[in-house]
Amino acid sequence: MTDELRLAAVLVGLRGDPADLPLLHEVHDTDFDTWCGLGGIPEPDADGAELRSWARDLDDSLFGTAPADEPLFTWTELALDQGLTELARVALIRRLDEIELNQSMLRRPDAPTRLDPSPLGSLAREFERLGDLPQALRAQRLYAQLQERAWDQVSARLTQARLEREAARLDGSASTLGMLRRVLAAPGDDSLRHWQGVNLGRFIAEEHYALALALADADLPEEARVVLAAGDAIRDELSPAGAAAVRQPAEEAARRTTGRPRPGPPA
Repeated sequence: MTDELRLAAVLVGLRGDPADLPLLHEVHDTDFDTWCGLGGIPEPDADGAELRSWARDLDDSLFGTAPADEPLFTWTELALDQGLTELARVALIRRLDEIELNQSMLRRPDAPTRLDPSPLGSLAREFERLGDLPQALRAQRLYAQLQERAWDQVSARLTQARLEREAARLDGSASTLGMLRRVLAAPGDDSLRHWQGVNLGRFIAEEHYALALALADADLPEEARVVLAAGDAIRDELSPAGAAAVRQPAEEAARRTTGRPRPGPPA
């Protein structure tokens, strides 16, 4: 049961053709979710007016007819589905420009003194999907700056560092990972108290090793060794399962940056 399926049923019902009722009932009876999500469909012997009335009521309650009420991502998704990539990209850039100039657009309706940075995270993901890493980075950096909890700061910086690495901004990626480590060292709240035993810790170590490899490939051996050492320090703090999960990238990074395999933990 998805919004797309529900909208498809509405569009069929708005035609008001009673011959479509058997199809709509077949969809309605697919499983419990569709039975709940498409409730109230007129009986198979209903006329077109009843069918149209049901569809119109569902349309008004869930979709409506005012395009301005739809979120931006509705239109950019439709543009992308039709291959209108540049049209979608321009619309997303305009929205990012608006937010950057007026962060009050992010104010939460239920708490006007606080900002909700999640639209920036969505923009970063959409730009990355479009392959526009510079704009993805612009959105992600602002998103990271607006995070309050230590966990969210680290998670956002981790994504920022990955984007910088993929955009060949290796100095920026190393700097971002440094900011991330400083939050780990002094989080300011208890949201990171278990980071060593969950996937976040493993992802942080993996990103350090990925950056060390990128620096080695860029003929920056000293910088690569610094990042490798930081990654090893992160790995040493992980749970045994987490450390084992990153052993292969750790050994590859060590081999490429120092020419020596990093010794594993004692047996």
